[in-house]
Amino acid sequence: MLKVFPREKSKKAESYRKEGYIPGVIYGPNLDSTLIIAQKKDFLKFYENYESGLFEVYFDEKKFLGILQEVQFHPITDEIIHFDIFVPSLEEKITTKVPLEFVGEAPGVRLGGVVNISLEELEIECLPQDIPQAIYVDLSSLKNIGDTIYVKDLKIPPNIKVLISPENPVATLIEEAKIEEETQTSAS
Repeated sequence: MLKVFPREKSKKAESYRKEGYIPGVIYGPNLDSTLIIAQKKDFLKFYENYESGLFEVYFDEKKFLGILQEVQFHPITDEIIHFDIFVPSLEEKITTKVPLEFVGEAPGVRLGGVVNISLEELEIECLPQDIPQAIYVDLSSLKNIGDTIYVKDLKIPPNIKVLISPENPVATLIEEAKIEEETQTSAS
């Protein structure tokens, strides 16, 4: 849940930042694009816990379901300087990205293998209310070097359409690189 407030057009974004706010914009098919601000401490607490999907946003004494569309960071300090909230129509499918969360242990790691992650998020299409927080990838099927989990192996709810090839690899068990120590011998 995040509470946001209208922003004065005549006041510069930097002024709000100095006062402890983060400027942003809220928009959607049924909501005009509006400049907003959120209290910095509230936004940072919200952002720390947000993964993906819909969240409640309070604006103009109304509750909306929004998606955090974009967060901009300062190039030097890495502080959040701007954010976009998209308020979708709940009747129209949207395209978004959902993080993959890796669970379980790959048995092949005990045999000297290393799990190589090829994909960290999936691009999907679904109704906004069907967006999962994450899609789980069970690593327990990675038993031997070369074993691979593909997009087609993931448990995707039937109301979600994945927008990348089912043949894309997600995680592979690879052989741990052998690091050869070079011994330097110097002639005396």
